[in-house]
Amino acid sequence: MHQPLVKQAVTPVVENRRVTRFEVVMDAGFGAQKAGEILIRAFAAAGVHVYSEPVIPAEISPPPRTPAALSGAIIRVADFKIGNIGNHTDLILASHEILLGTRLDDHETGPGCRILLDVGLRKSNAEGFQRVIDQVNERGYELVEFEIDETSAMLIKSLNSGKNLYYLGILARIYNLTCELVEPEIRKVFFKLSEDKLSKNITLFRNGYDYADTHIGYRIEIAMTRSHEEEILIDSNSALSAGIIDAGIKFMSGYPITPASTVMHTLARDFASYGGIVHQAEDEIAAVGAVIGAYYGGTPSITCTSGPGLSLKQEFIGYAAMAEIPLIVIDAQRSGPSTGMPTKTAQSDLPAVVFGRHGDNTTVVISVADVDDCFYAPHIARYLTEKLKTPVVIMTDFQIANSFEVVHKMAVTEMEAIDDIPDHVLQRFYIERLPESIEMVKDNQAIPGTPDEMCRVTGLNTDAAGEVAYCPASAQRSHEIRNRKLHAVRYALQEPEIFGPEDADLLVVGWGSARDVIHEAVSVAQSRKLSVAGMHLKIVYPLPLMLADIFARYKKVVAVELAYGDDLKPAPLASLLRMETAMNIISALSPATGRPLTPRAVLMKIQEYLCEHDV
Repeated sequence: MHQPLVKQAVTPVVENRRVTRFEVVMDAGFGAQKAGEILIRAFAAAGVHVYSEPVIPAEISPPPRTPAALSGAIIRVADFKIGNIGNHTDLILASHEILLGTRLDDHETGPGCRILLDVGLRKSNAEGFQRVIDQVNERGYELVEFEIDETSAMLIKSLNSGKNLYYLGILARIYNLTCELVEPEIRKVFFKLSEDKLSKNITLFRNGYDYADTHIGYRIEIAMTRSHEEEILIDSNSALSAGIIDAGIKFMSGYPITPASTVMHTLARDFASYGGIVHQAEDEIAAVGAVIGAYYGGTPSITCTSGPGLSLKQEFIGYAAMAEIPLIVIDAQRSGPSTGMPTKTAQSDLPAVVFGRHGDNTTVVISVADVDDCFYAPHIARYLTEKLKTPVVIMTDFQIANSFEVVHKMAVTEMEAIDDIPDHVLQRFYIERLPESIEMVKDNQAIPGTPDEMCRVTGLNTDAAGEVAYCPASAQRSHEIRNRKLHAVRYALQEPEIFGPEDADLLVVGWGSARDVIHEAVSVAQSRKLSVAGMHLKIVYPLPLMLADIFARYKKVVAVELAYGDDLKPAPLASLLRMETAMNIISALSPATGRPLTPRAVLMKIQEYLCEHDV
């Protein structure tokens, strides 16, 4: 449907939705992600639940008007709490035909999707525009072709930017966000601009708003259901950074890598105010070495990386386990292997984290499912690594790391010592306090500088006194003690989170970012009278001792995860569950597309296994 560019009055149809998803896409460097951030903030201020996913190009400064330049924001809003990006997009605003075609090829648009396409470049690219417009029409989507008015175009040219603010105005009007809500958020995001430039950007926003007011014939209304009391809008990497500070960690060493870099960026800005130090090392190996050295000296420390950096850190992680020095590593997973797809999500690092070092190596693996988990994960990680003198890895992923959520303010602990960890943090990760005394390979665990004490540090096998020992009995003892540390965690683990009946025909198991996707899919399936339950694992390794008994209550147990699996190769979580329980756990859903899991995909697998398989 082509809309004329002349000003006209429209009487919009107001559609009340409980939940919807839309996106704005532009070439990289033109501010689509900033427009998305402002919209997210405005929705949150309006009392609407929001969840977002940035669209980030993998390349630095990709050529404009190419698929590689795709940048923007996917935003899901609802009148109920949401923790995933949903099933499909209901509206796309695209700055030109190439980016729109790229997103259409991803097949994430839903039935009746609405398209807003800026046709300002059509004269020089008529054939390409027509090809994409034909594609839109073939799918039966509603299309609005628009062009930025001459006055706004001249203002954009004078600023050499600002098209994103015009688009922001269009979307704000469509979703019934008032100027009074949005403009303060513009000022917050662009606080560094001079008042003159800021005023001109706000003018562009208002021009886009006015265009939608007179040319777009629909409004989409999401009811305000949230209380504003004690709630904040925060992204997961910022929550992780705040959690690092609150957990009493004082040193962070890392090397920039997507999608973990913003943890370093945030701490570089805030850490010094709380007595912390950020060290940007020359490489990933130096970073983890610095953290081990700092922890050996008695300073709670942490390093942050992604898959390629994790591979480089593995030898030092093994060293920390052998030397009995605490170590916390954050692994923000991305699509691999090797460099892979740096700005796409995955859950494929689980085998590397659990088994990635040579020899019989011991590590505790924690997963996070949402913003709240990200804040509290450093607390539980510090508690476990200092208690056990064993490496602890916090596993997040690209989707979680970059997602915004509206959450209640987290409970601040200001943890000075690990005994200060609150019970509610332990309960969040389904674990009880560990025994007061945990046996170590070396009896002397003194911090350097302790009078009359000496703690030897080596990657070689030692006896109880810390002396290097090569005898069989000493080697066996060391292995047993290191593994008994993990066994202490196994005994302390409680029954994981389960949503649904204990006697259902099917149990769907996941970890990390799969949590809310499974919960939403299981809830829909239960509303359709399907016999299904879901389980989410917060601590992924070691696993609780009662896991096999839990699985035995269900006729069929399947795993869903964002990691490759097929008929001959179970995906990582399914493989781990098989190994731990000696049960036939099926990889029901294991895509390696780089895109998040969706509730619909999980729901379809639930229906398939309950209706087509003999369950």
